[in-house]
Amino acid sequence: MILEFIDTAKGNQLLEQLKREGWRLTAQYSPLAFDKGIDYDSYQLTLNDKVLLLEWDNWFEWKLTGSQELLMSLKQRFSLP
Repeated sequence: MILEFIDTAKGNQLLEQLKREGWRLTAQYSPLAFDKGIDYDSYQLTLNDKVLLLEWDNWFEWKLTGSQELLMSLKQRFSLP
């Protein structure tokens, strides 16, 4: 399942909150990429058997990819579109 068009500030808040709650960063767009955080960014977080992919670009903002159960929970919790 995919949630799209999530406001940049709200997506940033979600990313930081999940990391505080113990989600581990298991992959990310290279910190050495010249356009990281300018044109594109991505993170993969894991918690137990759950995996969440977060992608950002400067046109469509945040997109979340994960299981339906996980995304519906995040949607409700963070008031996502």
